Amino acid sequence: MIHIAFVMPDQSLVDVAHRAWKEHDRIFGKSPDLTYSVDNAIEPDEILSRHYDADVIVSRGGTAAALKDRHILTPVVEIPITSADMADSIRLALKKNGYLPIGVVGTVNTIRSVHFLRERFPVPIQSFVTASVHMPDLIAGMEQAASSGAKLILAGHNSCHYCAEHGIPAGLIYSSVESVFLAITEAKRTAAAVRVERENSMFFRGIVDNVFEGIIAVDKNGIIRTFNGAAEDFLKRRQKDCLGEKPGNVLPEGRLNAILTSGQAYTNEVVRIGEDSYVLNSTPIRQADEHIGMVVTFQAAQSITTAESRLRDQLRVSGHIARYHFEDILGKSPAVLTAIRQARRFARVDSNILLTGETGTGKELFAQSIHNESERASGPFVAVNCAAIPENLMESELFGYEGGAFTGASKTGKAGLFEAAHNGTIFLDEVSEIPLTLQSRLLRVIQEREIRRVGANRVIPINVRIICATNRDLMDMIHQGRFREDLYYRLKVLSINLPPLRSREGDTALIMQHYLTHYARKFGKGDILLVPGAQRLAEKYSWPGNIREIRNVSEQLAVLCETDTVQPEDLAMIFPGEAPPPAVSAPSDTPADTRLSSLEKQQILEVLAHSASRREAAEKLGISKTTLWRKCREFGLNP
Repeated sequence: MIHIAFVMPDQSLVDVAHRAWKEHDRIFGKSPDLTYSVDNAIEPDEILSRHYDADVIVSRGGTAAALKDRHILTPVVEIPITSADMADSIRLALKKNGYLPIGVVGTVNTIRSVHFLRERFPVPIQSFVTASVHMPDLIAGMEQAASSGAKLILAGHNSCHYCAEHGIPAGLIYSSVESVFLAITEAKRTAAAVRVERENSMFFRGIVDNVFEGIIAVDKNGIIRTFNGAAEDFLKRRQKDCLGEKPGNVLPEGRLNAILTSGQAYTNEVVRIGEDSYVLNSTPIRQADEHIGMVVTFQAAQSITTAESRLRDQLRVSGHIARYHFEDILGKSPAVLTAIRQARRFARVDSNILLTGETGTGKELFAQSIHNESERASGPFVAVNCAAIPENLMESELFGYEGGAFTGASKTGKAGLFEAAHNGTIFLDEVSEIPLTLQSRLLRVIQEREIRRVGANRVIPINVRIICATNRDLMDMIHQGRFREDLYYRLKVLSINLPPLRSREGDTALIMQHYLTHYARKFGKGDILLVPGAQRLAEKYSWPGNIREIRNVSEQLAVLCETDTVQPEDLAMIFPGEAPPPAVSAPSDTPADTRLSSLEKQQILEVLAHSASRREAAEKLGISKTTLWRKCREFGLNP
């Protein structure tokens, strides 16, 4: 429903408005979704208070001009004061008061038609333009008219009322039914446009009023045009009291007001409003290179902190999580048990840790286990392979970047891996590969516990524990000038040297059997056992790739093995050239297959000689009784 409010300065004009509306409905038909009201209020503040919900306001002369000067959002349609209206008003005034010199007093849009009527009447007629319809301005205009010889004042309702109180002859400037009729035509046309605009803006208003950010927009004159529900809640101000006003009149004094009137863009500006802190962004609104306004969005700093925490939790769930614990570390040798005990003690404190050891010794496994046994276990675990990140991307990957910070950068920016590890642990594997130029930034992050994104002018505090790992001699790199000594000591507050597999007596066979079982099940096979001879052969091998190499060899054996056991010859076929020779070997000119068969036959004979039964021998060899019987037949042994 569209509502049109008529505001008339005199009761006689109220009657004219009713007559004109009925005549308009008779001629053009009545609109069922259109209502109107007529009021004789003339003060702008009173009009706005009584008709704040009107869709169109119809008024005349100075009152219409005063409403337009207030820059209200409601369209104002002016009732024209035509030459005919002015002529009729002059005749009535002369008829009532006699032929006296006339002074027409009012705003320019009220008395502009006087210029065309001066020669039509037998008395002098002068016009006196006032600055507004406020009484001081009107009185000044009437005094000027009197001093210029006018004996009869022709003006609006307020001036006529003043003249009646002071015994001054006066006449009212009337509006005819025809003039109001024309205004109604314009008002209904405006109402139709308002209806279309209302329908088009409902979606926009729904968005603006339902977002969680406060939104305030001002036009080029500094008048508030948008003030959403969140802004009402944050600022404890009613929307209807703020729209159409300048910020300084209705909003708390402070930084928000200054930004709204500055015309400057601000990003993540922290402002204090009352007892609360808000994060504010602003941007000028431009159209065809012309400044047409300013929009400011802001939200409570606490809500941003909460959202950031949730985001970091999501990052952890989506991949930044430690899956391994100390119980997952395989091995019973004194060397590995000592390393585990040391790592468990280090997990109880929050100091930085440097893990050293050859490739494949399980450095990330230890790092994850330390994280999961620390107070940061509920936070993210972010693993970074420094050797895998191109040097030109490492800074932006570690510390993030602002939108448009460099060619190809996302317009929205990107958080770095240190931010993703907030309240958790970051594991820098191959830390020796961080470029020297970036080591100073890493040192500052460790010292200050804050990062600055590439292209940003603000710092972001972080709470991160750093665990580093390397298989390089960092002291040697320091002597070569390739690693900062101060960074080395910052990283090596605590350190653990992980033992290589060759120094972990008895662990090799245990680990290989674990991976054989894992891959056999993965490939849909039954359990595959490592026979004692194969165990001894595995223990003698140096394993330069350590656990990673054992895993690869075990996967290959699980694929190639056609029985439920791994024999020494199976291992011998896979080991590289530097594999140790078998404990008992055939002459060098004997074919390889014959040497392996001889080795296997001798092993079976030894086990049979020291076993009470064939079952016991099969168990010692790690094979079934059927397989033992088949092997004995093959080698010509008495089964």
